[in-house]
Amino acid sequence: TLNPRDFHPESSMEPGHAAWKCVSVEPKDSQGLGTAKLEIVVTPGCQCNKLVKITPEILFFDVGVLRKQNRTNVELLGFVAFLLDLREDQVRLESASEAKGKVVVLSGVKFQKRELIWALERKVGQKHEAHFAEDNVNEARQQSNKEAAKKRKELDEFSSLRAFSAASSVEAAVPNLLLGVAPAKRPPLGVLGAARQAKRPATGSGAGAACDAAPHAPAPPDGAGASGGGGTAGVAGGDAAAADAGAAEAEEEEEEAELEQGGMGG
Repeated sequence: TLNPRDFHPESSMEPGHAAWKCVSVEPKDSQGLGTAKLEIVVTPGCQCNKLVKITPEILFFDVGVLRKQNRTNVELLGFVAFLLDLREDQVRLESASEAKGKVVVLSGVKFQKRELIWALERKVGQKHEAHFAEDNVNEARQQSNKEAAKKRKELDEFSSLRAFSAASSVEAAVPNLLLGVAPAKRPPLGVLGAARQAKRPATGSGAGAACDAAPHAPAPPDGAGASGGGGTAGVAGGDAAAADAGAAEAEEEEEEAELEQGGMGG
């Protein structure tokens, strides 16, 4: 025969606890976890944190902080999590009013209703130092300090990058001669240029080289006057220069043709 108490654990509790409203537990999920609610009245400004009394309707708590800047709620939630060995993120405040008290929600708990009541009854009268609100303030202050330090570091790095960029721009604007930069190397000669330079005979420099390179002009004919001789020599010199230029150009064309034929043959 099936016992209905197997399906309703609260029915196996003492008749008094089954009717208590200070604690309520919702059905569990597939992992055996559920949500519970506590009806609480808080007295702030006490010497310590303490679960003073449990009644069927209300749980009475004392907290050792003043009622200002939400410190009472922070202290209460931290103290409840401590008593039931829960994480602080498993305890939250659902509602709060001066007349009806506060409703605290416990999430992800395995407690059945009677187990939760028994766990709280074992804590009645125990005194604990109030520090949860202060810890919360210190943690927030440390987090703020870390963020401020990170912001200062980012600003310092940005300033350093700006200074480095400005210095690089100034250096780039200085003439290369002041920086001692070597002049750019002359690009290598092409194939035709290298061949021409190799075959071209070495020449001197200055007036002597020009005289050596220029062919000897023929002697002027007899009977030429002084003035006529000067004009004839100039014309002859011009003809000789033109002839030399034409010969050099022809020589270069022959060299290019030979190189092209050699490349095609290869």
